[in-house]
Amino acid sequence: TTSVQRDMFDEVLKYGALIVDGFVSYEQPVFVFIPPHAEIRGGAWVVLDASINASVMEMYATTGSARGGVLEANGAAAVKYREKDLLKTMRRVDEKLVALYASLESASDVQSEEIKITIANREKSLLPVYAQIAVQFCELHDTPGRMKAVGVIERDVEWENSRSFFFWRLRRKLAEFDLRKKMMSAGDVGRGVKAMSAIEASAMIRDWYLASNDSSPQYWNDDKRFLAWMGENNQQLEVRVADLARKHVADEVFSALSAGGNTSQIGTAGIVEGISRALASMPPAQREALLHSLKSSLNL
Repeated sequence: TTSVQRDMFDEVLKYGALIVDGFVSYEQPVFVFIPPHAEIRGGAWVVLDASINASVMEMYATTGSARGGVLEANGAAAVKYREKDLLKTMRRVDEKLVALYASLESASDVQSEEIKITIANREKSLLPVYAQIAVQFCELHDTPGRMKAVGVIERDVEWENSRSFFFWRLRRKLAEFDLRKKMMSAGDVGRGVKAMSAIEASAMIRDWYLASNDSSPQYWNDDKRFLAWMGENNQQLEVRVADLARKHVADEVFSALSAGGNTSQIGTAGIVEGISRALASMPPAQREALLHSLKSSLNL
């Protein structure tokens, strides 16, 4: 209660909420790294969870010694592995207890009382040991390997290689974010076409990358290889972004013309007016080029 009151007085929840709000609206790469022998627990885990903004946040942990989870191992054991569960386990796996319980079936009343006392003493002596085993078992769920298996971290990172790893990871993410920002801007053409999200743009970049390299998915996280690919294919990527913008404009025009009813009429009138105004503002050469393109495309 005292710690809760202190947290309330220090406005820990308030500032935690402000951090979450900042992460939600942030647009640059964010890396959360659990260093050696460190833990992220409770409210800190909630505030730093990468799912707050999966488009920019990634979580990593040091190989071996880092730990993470909402509950500490002691707390998880107290909730998930209570005394009745410990007794059930030791009665199943401890050979002496198994033998003692088996002997109860054929024992006399006097012998039964003695056996029950022996069982009680045995269980009492084993309880602290099994409690520690339960804590260790719960802690195994907070290791980097387990966190990776359930998808809460991207991968574990060797402490000795962490500086180099995050240097290349940041360079890669900045390049990727710059490209996907262009892709998202290319799709921002009107209300008829759904705007591309950051995650959708990254997924499309991934498809381009794997298709052009004829690579297996594991190479998607090879940061040096990805940066080399972007450098070698810069012009092709610019062309793809331009094609994406053209496609979105075409989809927007098609949506306006084929909507039906008043929407179609208003859309058609707006497109015609827009083309007319654009032609009026163009130099003669550009105007002739546009008219030629329209006639060629429409077979006029």
